[in-house]
Amino acid sequence: MNRAYRIALLLVGALLIAATSFAAGAVVQRINPWWSTPIGIDPPTAVGIGNRVEEVEAIIQQKALTPSSVESATAGAVSGLLRSLDDTYAAYFDSEHWKYFQEQNQGEFYGIGVTISQREQSVYVVSVIEGTPAQEAGLEVDDVIVSIDGDKKDAWDLDEVVRRIRGPEGTFVDVGVRRPATDSEFTYHIERARIDIPNVMSRMEGQIGYIRLMSFNEKSAGELRSAIEKLDDDGAKAFVLDVRDNPGGLLQSAVDVASLFVGDGVIVRVEHGDGSLEEYRASGNTVTDKPLVMLMNDNSASASEVLGGALQDYGRATLVGVRSFGKASVQTVEPLTFGGGIKFTIAHYLTPKNRAIDGVGLDPDVKVEMEPKLQQDPETDTQLKRALEIALEKS
Repeated sequence: MNRAYRIALLLVGALLIAATSFAAGAVVQRINPWWSTPIGIDPPTAVGIGNRVEEVEAIIQQKALTPSSVESATAGAVSGLLRSLDDTYAAYFDSEHWKYFQEQNQGEFYGIGVTISQREQSVYVVSVIEGTPAQEAGLEVDDVIVSIDGDKKDAWDLDEVVRRIRGPEGTFVDVGVRRPATDSEFTYHIERARIDIPNVMSRMEGQIGYIRLMSFNEKSAGELRSAIEKLDDDGAKAFVLDVRDNPGGLLQSAVDVASLFVGDGVIVRVEHGDGSLEEYRASGNTVTDKPLVMLMNDNSASASEVLGGALQDYGRATLVGVRSFGKASVQTVEPLTFGGGIKFTIAHYLTPKNRAIDGVGLDPDVKVEMEPKLQQDPETDTQLKRALEIALEKS
């Protein structure tokens, strides 16, 4: 899969995660709102950003054929400030999108039940969650989204697709897709729903406990602990932890998950713009010392790479699959006093051995290339088969 793919900030439905909401919650910073300048006053003489914005707003309100609303002007101004950062992961959430973002980090999801990502100017389906409206309608992996509610575009922005496909439970959305395998187009009328699938899915594969972790949210470590304890009771001799297509989530969640396997030491170092380092250490709340294999692919990003970096540096797990995405930066998410919020990069992270992997990714210990579609069936999933073999050898 092309490594230029951008992980979704939010996953539509079950995992509207924006492949890559890796939020550090310790930073508190708020942007003060600005107020409209009355028409007809002299332009401000100060050179601050707020004054300049007010001057432009006053001219627009006085002379534009169709003056902008407060909401659209605010969105434009804030988005412009974020674009000036030249930060790939900077984003503005309006009030509705902000609500969806908070739901995702709390582990609750509303939508149609697919995960999406972006390559170049195409937004495509990464996976279709079993038992969701998307699966029932007939959406498939690799479907390229071409229209939403009748609006067709040659190029869609990932965040716009997220905003327009998500919505209140019981409402409907028309999603038009192009299926590359047959070069045909289909439109699906899908009812939005609450997606009540677990973030952690587990089962026994012979003598090996298999666990898939879909995202890193507030519930992830607790759910993962419960799954491991259950598989342990079922006689698991080793574990395979699958973070393929997991775009990340919360920094503290990544530390808590790694602490289930690493008893002591630094899990990750966060390097700030001023050169200062902040260390996040293992909590000591381990759940197992049995052999571990971690499955990853080129959509495993951010918090997935924090976990993989720690497990690899301490020799705690064998990493199997292909090189990870290489998103080793930390974003803060700040609420705004006038509603909504903003996300932007505040730091980079380093593995326990001080490896810098931003833009590079983690190399697996055992490389196994595979077409993404083959993940849908355990019989064709060669990466999983190799991981199970290694886990059994280590047990």
